[in-house]
Amino acid sequence: MTTEPMDTASLDQTGKRTAAARVLALFGAFASGGGSLTLSEISRHAGLTMTTTHRLAKEVLEWGGLELDDTGHYRLSQKMLDLVSSSTQALRLRETAVPHLVELHQRTGLTVHLSVRDGRNVMYLESLRRHENYTGQNRIGGRLPLHATATGLVLLAFSDQSVLDEYLSEPLKGYTEYTITDAPTLLRTLREIRKNGYSIASKFLGEGAGSVAAPVMGPGGTVETAVGLTYKADRCDPCRLADQARVTANRVSQALRQKKAPPDPRTVKFNRRHAGLA
Repeated sequence: MTTEPMDTASLDQTGKRTAAARVLALFGAFASGGGSLTLSEISRHAGLTMTTTHRLAKEVLEWGGLELDDTGHYRLSQKMLDLVSSSTQALRLRETAVPHLVELHQRTGLTVHLSVRDGRNVMYLESLRRHENYTGQNRIGGRLPLHATATGLVLLAFSDQSVLDEYLSEPLKGYTEYTITDAPTLLRTLREIRKNGYSIASKFLGEGAGSVAAPVMGPGGTVETAVGLTYKADRCDPCRLADQARVTANRVSQALRQKKAPPDPRTVKFNRRHAGLA
C-alpha cells in the first residue's frame, strides 16, 4: 500500500497533507500518468493511499470533475477541461490586453475595464482604478447586470439571438430613472451599438457616473470581450471617450489576432507600477 509522502509545503498542523493538497495531487496524477487511469494508478502517481484515493475520486466524480468508464478507468471530465480552458484563455486575454489598458488609463486618468459576459452579468477581468481603495462591483471579478453597464450592452449587442431572447425573458431591473427597463428600448439601443461600434450608459447605475465601451473583435468578427471607461457624469464628453475606448479595443483585437506569446508578467507588473496601480 502506498504511503503519503511528507510535503512540508502542504502540511497541516498535525503534519499531514492538507485536503486541498490531496485533491491537487489527484488531479496532478493525470499529468504524470496519462489521460486514463485506474484507482491504483492514481494512488501511485499522486502518492496517496488507496483509501484516500477511493474517497477523493468518489467525491470528485460526484462533483463532475472526473468520468469513470466501464473498464474502471478515470478521466478528467469535460467540465474540468472546460474550466481549465476558460481560465487559461481569460489569463492570456488579460495579459495581452493589460498594456493597452494601462496606456488608456494613463491617457485619460479614468477607470478602465476589461469585461466578458458571465450568464446574465458582465464580469470584470481587469479593472484599473484611480483609487486603489475603491471596492465597488466593477472591481476585478465583480459582476453587474448586462443592460446596466456600457460593456454589458456591447456584449449583448454582439451576442447570438438566443442569448438576447433569454435575457429578455426576465424583467430588466432599474437602478435609476435612466436605466433601460423595457425590451423595445433595449433592442433599439443594441442596434445603434452594432451600427456605431460603441455604447454609452449615462447614469444607468448612479446619478453621478456614466460609462462607455467598445467591442474587442475576435476571429470571424465574434465579440466576447469589451473595453470600457467610467466617468463622472456632466464632466466628460462620452462620445470622445467612446472613441478612445474604440482605439484601445481595436489594438487589443489586433494583438490577439497576431497570436504572439503573452507579455512577460514582469513587464505587466512594471507597467502597472509605472501607472501607479501596483
